[in-house]
Amino acid sequence: MAEESTFERVVKILQEQDGLEDVEFTNDTSLTDLGLDSLAIVEATMACEDEFGIEFDVDEAPETVGDLVDMIDSLL
Repeated sequence: MAEESTFERVVKILQEQDGLEDVEFTNDTSLTDLGLDSLAIVEATMACEDEFGIEFDVDEAPETVGDLVDMIDSLL
């Protein structure tokens, strides 16, 4: 079985947020347009840190799914 891409893994994490199971995600999908407030975005980024075994710079805040994927890929 092929290894999941960073994007696919991030989407799974975001889908665990309330009510996002049926959302179609792209790299340009805005996290705030998904209804995520700043706390939910922090929770999602922390979940990504755990999933990927990385630690984000506290000054970085992703605005889109693609931003989050790029932040992760830059640390892998």
